[in-house]
Amino acid sequence: MSEYEKVFKKACLIQLTSSVWMGSKMLDQNYMNKVSANSEWLRGRKFLINPELLGPLHTSSHQSRDLVKRYSLPFPITGLYIIPKESLSFVDERLKFQKEKYEEKVEAFIACYDVARDEAKRHLGELFNEADYPLDIRTKFKFDWRFLALDVPGKGSVLSPEIYEREKKKFEEMMDDARNMAAIALREEFAEIVAGLVDKLNSTSGQPRTIKSSMFNKLHEFIADLSTRNIFSDVRLMELMKVAKDTISGISPYGLNYNDQMKNKIKVSMKTLNDAINDSIEELPKRKIRLALAA
Repeated sequence: MSEYEKVFKKACLIQLTSSVWMGSKMLDQNYMNKVSANSEWLRGRKFLINPELLGPLHTSSHQSRDLVKRYSLPFPITGLYIIPKESLSFVDERLKFQKEKYEEKVEAFIACYDVARDEAKRHLGELFNEADYPLDIRTKFKFDWRFLALDVPGKGSVLSPEIYEREKKKFEEMMDDARNMAAIALREEFAEIVAGLVDKLNSTSGQPRTIKSSMFNKLHEFIADLSTRNIFSDVRLMELMKVAKDTISGISPYGLNYNDQMKNKIKVSMKTLNDAINDSIEELPKRKIRLALAA
């Protein structure tokens, strides 16, 4: 079994489609010519509707994308992420919940659409154009997702030997990029968590900062999830994670408030770890290829 065939046993791809009606439009250039002699350098948009009405839908869309990113890893095809199979059921259930809330917000928007359009007509005056407003506004909102299986190009009768070898090479290059992107994403997330912890362990304005258990929550969560998310078996990341785990093992955050020596030791260890993580990021190739997903 090849290296990437092992990855296919651990994960698949997820594609989330979440769109919201833009609710604005570029101003006609003829109009811009009238209002400014320098209209060649002036570009403007008009709001077709009060943008605050679309705010809840944008928020819902962003939350859903953040959810997918939280439990997935980047992939070299725009719009796709690699998701560990252990996270599939949880993410699927959360997206079902998010979709239900999203559709409730769509219905709330549709209910006030006519009134909001009349309001826009009063404010826009001569810039108002009935043709800018979809008759079936519901079609301008979309929320859906799908899971796609990863697989090596098959050596079947459809592909000639020459095409098969070419496609196999392209696929392996894409998976190399995916592995690199995953390593960068996880190491950067790790560095951000450790840097945040170092900052919290530092004193501010000469006043000692109270150490709380919650300060270590993100690090504990990252360590617990890494065995699932590290689908490309990043050995260096696992080594760094073990250092973090050993450093905070048996440490009482509450007790650090009364033990300055231990607090300083943890702070120095975390700072050293953060430097090591950042060095490991610099060691990785920075090549990131984003391919367009074919329709």
